[in-house]
Amino acid sequence: MHSPQLSSPKAAPPGGDKSSEKSFSSLKVIGAISATISLLLALNQVTGIVQKFRIHHKDFSETMKVGEQQLQRADYQASFDSFKHAVELDPIDHQAQQQQAQAGMLWLENVHSAQLSFKETADRVQPVLERALTGVKGPQAADLLAHIGWANFLRVRDGAPQNLAIDETYKQALSLDAQNVYAHAMWGHWTLWNSGDVNAAREHFSQALASGKVRPYVRTMQTSALLNSHHADDELLRVADEMRRSNEPLSGDDRHRIFWELFVTPLTDTQKLATTVKAVRPEDAEATYDWLSQGYESSEDAFVRQARREYIVAFLAETAGNKTDALTRYRTLKQELRKTTKASNYLTLQAIVDSAIKRLS
Repeated sequence: MHSPQLSSPKAAPPGGDKSSEKSFSSLKVIGAISATISLLLALNQVTGIVQKFRIHHKDFSETMKVGEQQLQRADYQASFDSFKHAVELDPIDHQAQQQQAQAGMLWLENVHSAQLSFKETADRVQPVLERALTGVKGPQAADLLAHIGWANFLRVRDGAPQNLAIDETYKQALSLDAQNVYAHAMWGHWTLWNSGDVNAAREHFSQALASGKVRPYVRTMQTSALLNSHHADDELLRVADEMRRSNEPLSGDDRHRIFWELFVTPLTDTQKLATTVKAVRPEDAEATYDWLSQGYESSEDAFVRQARREYIVAFLAETAGNKTDALTRYRTLKQELRKTTKASNYLTLQAIVDSAIKRLS
């Protein structure tokens, strides 16, 4: 028996389905074009990001450079503002934050030259110092704390309540760095501001000077505090004499103020003047008188300058116990005052000399 013959399938016509091939090719072209467009868009986006980064980095770098230049020129307020802008451009840049804090501390140290009030300056700077404090330890943290204490003092000076943390902040700073120059200098100043113990203030300033850092700043704080106190002229003379012997710088304005406080204001107060000049040896008191007078006496009548100096020299001899020498000097000065054609202009000095002669006769 023959098995049934199966019919074989018909073969596809030569060349296949041309319409399908065209559709497939079109899809490939479209896909390629789409991929190219996507790539170009992506490249454009990346290029834009890179361009923005370059512009941002340039702005940041230029702002940092401007801030550093202003810092070098001692334009601390402008420098603080420039570094503030740098921090806004790059909030995570540690150097920008550090530089802003540094500019802020210098601004507080030189607050007299600022355009804002003491309180306004403190209000602007302190938050920056508080933020900087979270990322440092040891001496750096102590510097920041000392300046935070100083910011609180500036507020008190402008009329804020006295209960702001000042002593406590300086104490905290010294717990982190026992020799911190700013904490000692600022605490010594605050002690005298409150009419506190002169010996305690002297110890703080001595510790600050012993650190060997920012010595001119420490001296400025010390002399300013003593001038403001008006009850420690003997200590002020001791400090001025020490500065003279060490050949330390002293501005003309400070010479004027110290000379006036030590040797002009107390001329009619014999007891106060005696207490002051006894703080140092007579020869040192005379030398310091001459050193301080360099910045003061240029605006005065030459005769007044000479007569006052002769009186001080005689007074130094008297306080040293050389009464005969002192009396001779007083009498000579009296004769000189009588001979001048402008004797009526020097009645106060004449009265002082007469009183001295009577005291020793």
